[in-house]
Amino acid sequence: MHTGDAIREYRERAGFSQKTLAKALHITDKAVSKWERGLSLPDVALLPKLALLLDTDIEQLLSRSMEEETWAGLIEIDNCDLSQIVYDKPLVYYLLMHYSLAGINTIHFQTSEQNEDYLKSLQLTALGFDVRFDRPEEKNVMLLTHPWFLFGSDLTEQFRGAMLTKRMLKVVPANQEPVFFFIPGDMLAMYYSDKKRFFKRLNKRDLGRGMICLDMSDHDRILDVAMFVRTYQNNVGLLIGSLEEIAYKKGLINDKQLDGYCEKTAYGELLRRIKGELTVG
Repeated sequence: MHTGDAIREYRERAGFSQKTLAKALHITDKAVSKWERGLSLPDVALLPKLALLLDTDIEQLLSRSMEEETWAGLIEIDNCDLSQIVYDKPLVYYLLMHYSLAGINTIHFQTSEQNEDYLKSLQLTALGFDVRFDRPEEKNVMLLTHPWFLFGSDLTEQFRGAMLTKRMLKVVPANQEPVFFFIPGDMLAMYYSDKKRFFKRLNKRDLGRGMICLDMSDHDRILDVAMFVRTYQNNVGLLIGSLEEIAYKKGLINDKQLDGYCEKTAYGELLRRIKGELTVG
């Protein structure tokens, strides 16, 4: 099912005509018609209101529309130690969390032998990841080339929106450098053969204000990230970068397995709260 099919199904279920839905969104009914025929896609800025009007959520809309898409993650980072602990988690957790939340579980690493050995020891398969050490071929790719720490609201929806466009995109926080790159499968050959030329052709998508983007490429900068994570988790009571939490909420690990992670991790107390929240809810 593509995006248009999902929009049409939810629109009809909610009792909207194309014209009334367009009026509520302050767009033309021709735009809605194009969505439903697969000729164009809703702008990311419209997704929250569209989901609200159609009595669903953005995640459901986007996941339904990407069921048949093939995406892989590519992390090309060899200038830092992925095993470094950033407050209470290894650095690589903060990179992988975005892929997991976006529904991308096959991750290709191009990194140092030291990092490869470490990643093999993590047993990430238990958390839903298929980790490989080759180049993805003929797949759409979400690429990361630098150890950025990125945090803010609606990031998952921004990433999924970028995936839906099927365009070459660089995702950029306000006033900062590009962070993630989105590459259609038919453009991978260009990326591999001439990266400098490829990056010049990318379209820019600004994430807007309210995003925190910090560098984790050296010790002093990692301390900044660690202080932010510590302050947020201790004051808000929510985890940042916990792959165990994401896996549990997605049903990839059960209660017993989560209990095991609670015993092994430095943030076990917060993980136990996650289990309680889902039980109560």
